[in-house]
Amino acid sequence: MGIDRDSQEAVGGVCIAFDRSASGDPQEDIYYIGMYYVRPQWRHSGLGTLLFEKVMKIAGDVNTVLNGVLKMSPLYASKYGFNKMLDYKHNFVSIPTEYIMIQAVADSLYILKDLRDVKEVELIAYDVAISHRNRGKYFMNFITTGKCFTKVALDTSGKIVGIGCVRTVYSNDLCAGPIFADNETIAKSLLGGILSMIPDLKKYKMLTALYPAVNEDATRLFKSIGGTQTKTVQFSQCQFTKKVFPTNDIKVFAMTECACSIV
Repeated sequence: MGIDRDSQEAVGGVCIAFDRSASGDPQEDIYYIGMYYVRPQWRHSGLGTLLFEKVMKIAGDVNTVLNGVLKMSPLYASKYGFNKMLDYKHNFVSIPTEYIMIQAVADSLYILKDLRDVKEVELIAYDVAISHRNRGKYFMNFITTGKCFTKVALDTSGKIVGIGCVRTVYSNDLCAGPIFADNETIAKSLLGGILSMIPDLKKYKMLTALYPAVNEDATRLFKSIGGTQTKTVQFSQCQFTKKVFPTNDIKVFAMTECACSIV
């Protein structure tokens, strides 16, 4: 964190987090760098570079990853070695809540349940199958902390086939993530079920999410609830210093978050 000596106000910051692989192989552990921001009046002062280089020293020789906004992505690659990249971007989608069309999906093959009605160990196992990360405590904290709305999808045998979370954020928007599902029908059922449980939905400005562009079903999902008011733009590039760590992105309809997560 950068602090102005005179005002004692924060003027810039960056975070770093360590994450272990579910495989137990230390070579697959990674550091995340995220929440990198410097106030406009302090840019080009050297503060941002100082902050970034400090966290890079912490990471050392460990494979490190960030989700770089497209404007900054080439600099991260050329200056800091974040040149191992996925061959697709992540899209940012936004829908004004006044135009959201909640679609009820009737499918006898799946049922939605509240988080409290599902075993935590099974929720974590479902996340591991998609993220390949050993992040159970982080994952459970993320989908239960703050004002968030979460549903879990199960098949007729009781097996988890999807999980979705939508939370309120400071900008008076709704942010979807994670939304993991085995297919588009399940994802649509999850998102519809979650939006239906949010009181006074239209008091919020936007529903937003970030998802891997490789998942074309996700593009179709958000268009189905926002119609022509759905705005989708390429937003970020997932980039590593040593090697790309694979995730099951075809099942990711909205990533958890982009500061300390790649899925």
